[in-house]
Amino acid sequence: MKRLLAALLLGCVLAGCAAKPAPAEAPAAAPAPAAAEPPSPVYTDWSKLTPYEPTREIFSYHPGYCADGAFEPRGDYGALLPYIGKYSAMEQYVIDALPFYGLVTDKGELVTEAVYTDVWFYDEFLLLYRGGPENGGCTLAASDGRWAHELAGGFYVGSGCGLLMTAEDDRSLELWNADGEVVTRFDRARFTPYLGEEFVWGDEGGPFVNWTDDKVGYVVSYLVNDEYVDDGVRLYLDFSDGAVMTEPPAGYPAEIDYEALEDACPEPPEVEGCGYLSPIVDEVTGETYFSGFCSGENGVGYDALFDGSGRLLVKNVDMWRFEASIIVRAGLCGAVEDGCFCLRSLKDGSLVFRRVMRTNTD
Repeated sequence: MKRLLAALLLGCVLAGCAAKPAPAEAPAAAPAPAAAEPPSPVYTDWSKLTPYEPTREIFSYHPGYCADGAFEPRGDYGALLPYIGKYSAMEQYVIDALPFYGLVTDKGELVTEAVYTDVWFYDEFLLLYRGGPENGGCTLAASDGRWAHELAGGFYVGSGCGLLMTAEDDRSLELWNADGEVVTRFDRARFTPYLGEEFVWGDEGGPFVNWTDDKVGYVVSYLVNDEYVDDGVRLYLDFSDGAVMTEPPAGYPAEIDYEALEDACPEPPEVEGCGYLSPIVDEVTGETYFSGFCSGENGVGYDALFDGSGRLLVKNVDMWRFEASIIVRAGLCGAVEDGCFCLRSLKDGSLVFRRVMRTNTD
């Protein structure tokens, strides 16, 4: 009996032990993170890199340099040329950029900053406009800068044969010689009986003035009293005494033979890949060059200047962005290169002048 009771008690103890859950095993420790490897260094051989160099401007200052003040006439400039020193970017306008011009000598000496909206050379004369040909001030000067006069409200009418003609506010005409002197004046009242009261020189339809020598001027107008006339009005100016005539002087034809003048132009050379080449005369040296658009690689064309034999002299000569004329003067040619206005020698292609063109956002 004792043995049976002992056996039952032992069975209960064993059953109780079996019902109790075994303790859970401790989770395995997470492995330590691997140490991060340092990035591989990139070694640069600085000796193989070209250091940055800003565009080097090429110019000096003439002793008569006048910054943004009035142009100072002097007798030691020599040949003067225009340059584009800055421009204002234009949006939704007739031109892409509005240029501002300055003056520089043919030796690359700066004479003025870029403060003029227009600079025009006519034979032995120079016109400097501030604001614009119609609504700003204008300086008339010698092409070499030895004299200068302010034109209060005056504007350019015509030039040639060592003479230049300007109109005053009331449309009277003044004829200047190459020494900066008014040699003849034509009062407005002499024209009104033929042209009406409201005529404007150079307006659409006329009147216009041209001449082929230093003695007689030809006036033609197809607009009289604000009405067009089919045959036009023709008048003749005596440059010696200011007379206005309705008949040409003895020995002069009734009209200028413009076709004959055009036939006197030299034939342009033929250059493969270039269209028609237009003649350009250097008024200082008398040499004739030819400019035109040429096809380039990958469909990218360029405007260039050639000599009479068709030899390429300078690329990128056209100022199409600014609607400006090609600049050829005193054996130099203007070109736009890498945001700079340059003047290159037509003799050897060397750079005589280079200046960065600033913009209205600089």
